[in-house]
Amino acid sequence: MLKSPVKISLSHPPNGTPQSLNNSNEKKAKVQELLRTIRVLFKRLRLIYEKCNENCQLQGMEYTHIESLIPFKDDFDPKHDEKKNSEAYRLACEESKEVMEQVVLKNKQLKEVIDHLRRIIWEINTMLDMKKS
Repeated sequence: MLKSPVKISLSHPPNGTPQSLNNSNEKKAKVQELLRTIRVLFKRLRLIYEKCNENCQLQGMEYTHIESLIPFKDDFDPKHDEKKNSEAYRLACEESKEVMEQVVLKNKQLKEVIDHLRRIIWEINTMLDMKKS
């Protein structure tokens, strides 16, 4: 099993000197050892996966496709309709709409104020520039 991460620095390719060939061979051996470890871990993972599937089938559990767990907007859910029909939900939706309308109104007002301030600043800058000329 992999005990600690091994740092492999990618330096210059071997240039024929005994030291660089030795370093290259050591790095190659480390990489091969890491690959062997990864293979062993994937084999163990495969065995665990197969064992889990086997246990699920023995207990009568059926495989559920992941796609079936994703709720779609068009799916009919009776619990969801009950929530929508409740008075508290309806009131909360109305309040939310009112607040959103107020926010939109305030945003429009802020935009008008910002545009007005920009025009004033532009006019001031124009006057100052004309005064310098």
